[in-house]
Amino acid sequence: MIVKKFFSLGANNKKLLFHLFFSAFLRSISLLLLPFTASKIVEYATISDFKTTIIWIFLFLISSLVYVLFHHYNFVAYKNNSIFTHNKLQQLILNKVTTYDENFSKKISTPYIVNTAFSDVGNVMKIPDQAFDTIVEMTSITISLIILINVSVFIGISTLLLSLVSLYAIAKNMEKKEHYLAGQRKYQDSISGLMGQVLDGSKEIKSFNMKEDICNYLENYKKLWRKNYFKKRRYSDNIDVLVPLIMGFGKILVYFIAIWLILNGKYDVAMLVLVIGYYENIQNEFSNFFDKLNNISANTTRIDRIYNVLHYKTKNMLDFGQNNNDKIRGKIEFKNVSFTYDRQEVMKNVSFEIQPKSFTAIVGKSGSGKSTIFRLLLRLYKANKGQILLDGENIYDYSKEVYSSNVAIVTQKPFIFDMSIRENLSLVDSNHEHQIAACKKVGIHDYIMGLKDGYNTKLISDAENISSGQKQLIALARTLLSKAEVLLFDEVTSTLDMNTSKQIITILKKLKQEHTILMITHKPQLMKLADEILVIDDGRLVGKGNHKELNKNNKYYQILQK
Repeated sequence: MIVKKFFSLGANNKKLLFHLFFSAFLRSISLLLLPFTASKIVEYATISDFKTTIIWIFLFLISSLVYVLFHHYNFVAYKNNSIFTHNKLQQLILNKVTTYDENFSKKISTPYIVNTAFSDVGNVMKIPDQAFDTIVEMTSITISLIILINVSVFIGISTLLLSLVSLYAIAKNMEKKEHYLAGQRKYQDSISGLMGQVLDGSKEIKSFNMKEDICNYLENYKKLWRKNYFKKRRYSDNIDVLVPLIMGFGKILVYFIAIWLILNGKYDVAMLVLVIGYYENIQNEFSNFFDKLNNISANTTRIDRIYNVLHYKTKNMLDFGQNNNDKIRGKIEFKNVSFTYDRQEVMKNVSFEIQPKSFTAIVGKSGSGKSTIFRLLLRLYKANKGQILLDGENIYDYSKEVYSSNVAIVTQKPFIFDMSIRENLSLVDSNHEHQIAACKKVGIHDYIMGLKDGYNTKLISDAENISSGQKQLIALARTLLSKAEVLLFDEVTSTLDMNTSKQIITILKKLKQEHTILMITHKPQLMKLADEILVIDDGRLVGKGNHKELNKNNKYYQILQK
């Protein structure tokens, strides 16, 4: 079931898998030749047939060399397959987390995703190798058992029974171990999450003297983690002790039986070497089989975590269409749109039109539903009722590439990566001339060139080494590089100083000539600048018009102005 779930993730290459299985099979089969050739050396040496003995020594060396070569072949196959699987899984996870709706981050935490993308993927990539090894090792054990039964039914049957008892002991203890491993990983995520929050909220922790309470929370998570870890370890140790004990007892039993048969003249020394060789092969393969099975079992939780990320589903899950028309003008229409979130209707039968190359301000008190309009336009949520159109086409019919390149947002607190200014801009457009043009357009180019390293200046900790206004302008330049026709501005001037706010307003006047602009704002000067204002209250559109019209006739707008 674990292996089947792994292959359902879609991170496999058939050619690489074939080489991995075939090399493991050849390696295991070549190992079976060694006890047989060793027994032949002893057989002919004991009858003083030195010529034939030399031949079998030569064959033994050839068999050993073949085993080494197949072992290396298997290593190369494992390396190639692991690299492919590791890269593919991380690519799939990255693709998924950048396309899911906002509910995703509420259902699955950031530490969960980070641990899954690195720690879990790093372990899960070994599953094909471990699975194929268990198959070929069980095949090798079966062949060895058949050989032992042919040599001595009593020895063969005894070995078979000991093998079945070992398997039963593994199964019972492994089931318990998996249960506590899942608990261990759960509290590991809690610890990682809390440590991340401590780093983000360090100022508040110091200001309000929260350190002791935070430490209590951390100690509680650590206590639960330790409890699950040591219970998991107990059942793991049971397997480590029981299997060697059972197989070690069997080895002594087989030795006694083989020696008794030799003393009674039924077998010679060569046959003793054969029996011991194949029993030890069973013992070694069983040890390897257990280790691989143990490792696969340990990945149960890891597979589930990756599967949960890649197969995340909600009833409002967004599907991307096939419309690749990239000639977007920027006309936006909401037609009787309603949206329910957490069983609460946050948008109620809203309809409006926004013309291309216009500036529309969306206003309303906090919690009225303004941000929901943006989230719906960004396809982070899907409307429950009604239609949202871009140039007359349903926004859900556009392909992911076309829509995301034509609708872009600048937020109140834009995120900047810990990279240079140029590298941040290159994530959207790597053409440096385009980058310079965009920065000149928003008025940040001269500032960047005044820095010691210019565009190669490293921005650290979400650009804490520059001001919030400069960060906002870099984010705006990055947005312009996307060549999006529709630009969404979410309270971009609320935390800026007066000079930078005026600079943004000047930029908006220019951008309106080439883009459709929507802005959520609380600032009256931006409302006056807008061609049209949408007034939202309690999820309803309660006013539409310019500043003068609404200030004269709309009570909701009048309250906002006050």
